[in-house]
Amino acid sequence: MKLAIRAAALVLFVSILATSRPVVGAGLQAGQAGVAPAASGKEILQRRCFQCHQASMWGALRQDRRSWESTLYRMVGRGALWTPEEITAMAAFLAETRGPVK
Repeated sequence: MKLAIRAAALVLFVSILATSRPVVGAGLQAGQAGVAPAASGKEILQRRCFQCHQASMWGALRQDRRSWESTLYRMVGRGALWTPEEITAMAAFLAETRGPVK
């Protein structure tokens, strides 16, 4: 049973990543030629959130950017070590890919 749940979570995670779009504006901005771009919200999310969580924990959530920021700051209150820039990038990515249904 545990194996089936893990397999389902993996399938959900892969499907979310496959259907997600990149964050607009996450690359270089004007005047930053030659400087490496900041990590995208998707990359940060993969690196930070999946240390503790599986996609099945939040995959069904649909929230706007402000609500995602609130959720992420709640994780900081529980011990997550993220910068405000990382939170902003993750919230933007989540709002774009897991935003409210229109």
